[in-house]
Amino acid sequence: MIQVIRTLLPLVLVFGAFALGQAAEKGKGFGDGHDGNRASITHLIELFDENDIQIKATDPLPRPVSMRVTCGSCHDYDTIATGWHFHSGSTNVLSGRVGEPWVLTDNRIRTQIPISNRGWKGTYKPDDMDLTAWQFLKKFSSHYPGGDYGEIEPSDEEFDGESPVSERTKISGKYEINCLACHHADRKQNQSDAALQAAKQNYRWAATVASGLATVKGTASELDDFYDPEFDGQKIITSYDKSRFDSENKVFLDIVRKPPSNRCYFCHSTQDLQTPGTDEWVHNEDIHMTSGMSCSDCHRNGVDHMISRGDIEPSKTPHGSADYLKAYEPKKVTSYSCQGCHMGDPNADDPAARMGGHLGAPIPEHKGMPPVHFEKLSCTACHSGRLPTENTARVRTARVHKLGLHGKLASMQPQLPHVVTPVFARMANGKIGPHNMIWPSFWGTRTSGVVKPLAPRLVREIAPDELGMEIAEPERVNDWIELTEKQIGNVLNLIDEFEWELEKDTSVLENWLGFRYVEPEPEPVYVAGGRLYSLSNGLVESTDHDAAEPYKWPIAHDVRPAAQSLGSNGRCADCHDKDSPFIFGQVEVDTPIKPAEKQSVAMTEFGELDRGYYQMFAFTFLFRPWLKVVVILSCILLGMVLLLYALKGLDTVIKAAGKKVSSKQ
Repeated sequence: MIQVIRTLLPLVLVFGAFALGQAAEKGKGFGDGHDGNRASITHLIELFDENDIQIKATDPLPRPVSMRVTCGSCHDYDTIATGWHFHSGSTNVLSGRVGEPWVLTDNRIRTQIPISNRGWKGTYKPDDMDLTAWQFLKKFSSHYPGGDYGEIEPSDEEFDGESPVSERTKISGKYEINCLACHHADRKQNQSDAALQAAKQNYRWAATVASGLATVKGTASELDDFYDPEFDGQKIITSYDKSRFDSENKVFLDIVRKPPSNRCYFCHSTQDLQTPGTDEWVHNEDIHMTSGMSCSDCHRNGVDHMISRGDIEPSKTPHGSADYLKAYEPKKVTSYSCQGCHMGDPNADDPAARMGGHLGAPIPEHKGMPPVHFEKLSCTACHSGRLPTENTARVRTARVHKLGLHGKLASMQPQLPHVVTPVFARMANGKIGPHNMIWPSFWGTRTSGVVKPLAPRLVREIAPDELGMEIAEPERVNDWIELTEKQIGNVLNLIDEFEWELEKDTSVLENWLGFRYVEPEPEPVYVAGGRLYSLSNGLVESTDHDAAEPYKWPIAHDVRPAAQSLGSNGRCADCHDKDSPFIFGQVEVDTPIKPAEKQSVAMTEFGELDRGYYQMFAFTFLFRPWLKVVVILSCILLGMVLLLYALKGLDTVIKAAGKKVSSKQ
């Protein structure tokens, strides 16, 4: 028997290697295929640490689970890492429709800056803020899914203050993609615990603790730069729940193919700050969710985790990026858009997809709705987000404001940035839709008309006294620390006088004709409230500038029932009344400059609408109810006139016929 095993073992290994090679060629692991059976696979599996060593219940000093090794033994981790959630650290990523950014805030220096590597207009790259991968994690890891920035190796020259980052990452470990954050259906899964470990810089332990498999004692951020567990002893202790292991040291994980919506909510929730009192229970869920759907019913993906976003329309696409369209395969994705689901996709290959009613969606009739509405407005304009009021409101989002944290981390939820909603603005496809919006505020420089923000770290170094950096815990109730124009002028002067290493290195270029060109020196500026502030003859002046434009991203969820949509049941006045907030509402201008003074901009500015024309158009609606009466009465009168003439004509015909008969007699 032993001889048979010895003979067959090499063949088995060769076959296994060949199978793995074939799977790798196709970008799929053993667990990534689909044989047609819709049941979820039972995951009774072995756990491995980052060194590919199996974790056992009897281990005296066990290490945390590595998702890359444990999940990657069956699934293609590298292919998954190319997905939408995990490639945000790359500067060569698909942009897609404008979305929610990360926001770098510092109330003491009156700064809030939207950042992203996706190239969305109005955002700045983390590199522009001097944010390395390590610093990015420290700032945003509470709602970060892992991977990418979490696995970038730092250079030997990178320092976090006085500490070499390369030494800190050895202690903290890599922040791998947390597969369980989405696919673990166990109610013990708790992402707030992952956020707590990330706040301690316990990155390699975050997934293990959040899953409920183990508890951890110790804090990586408090350990010495050159801490070595082999010589200094274990200072971060992992304690597994031994009841989770069976006799073969396997652990059951309740893994599901479709992530529960509760997993999505941790990073994708929105809180309405206008809720009366503390009555959060009065909020309603998205109509799709209350109908029994889940997030993944629409936001689908393959092994590459390139999650569909429902932003590709059946008839046309607002995106010019060929790479984006190639990644999303439009013919497959469009059926999960609003139009594709409810009304069908005329270009689809599948006959059912062409018919509409996808996933049981009702086919809307839109009785009495002129077709021009569907050409000018997105579906969400009438159906999504808060109903518009005279003035815009404010919301907080899970990712931007770190919602969902409990215990010691609950105090981490900032009020800044102030997110204004709903703003009905022009979208990339030319239609008007509802948006969330933030007004950028930052210190920067302008060179040849181009504005670049200064890293907050540098601003704190240049003007600590003028900006009140001595404030240990700045007030963050629901407004800014006020900034005066005098302070702006003083800080701009300090920036201008600062000894620049690169910016002030004025270069002189000379071409072959002898013409000399001197690179202009950067001009210090401050952006806030839609204005750019600069110095002119020693005085502060404000002007318009593209860099001061607010950053907007579309509202795609919080869909209301049809009965609560704008214009339902023939309510044309919802949009066309002379006081309709949809067109004539006021958008709050958020600024640290005199924040107590309510400032606003007309909604028509964002929709690119002619206010005078729409006021005149709205005026006609005052007479439209009477117009119907007039039309009906006019039709009745016209009908009576026609009937009268018809009777007269008939009388004439009868009389003529009578004369012919009498003449024959």
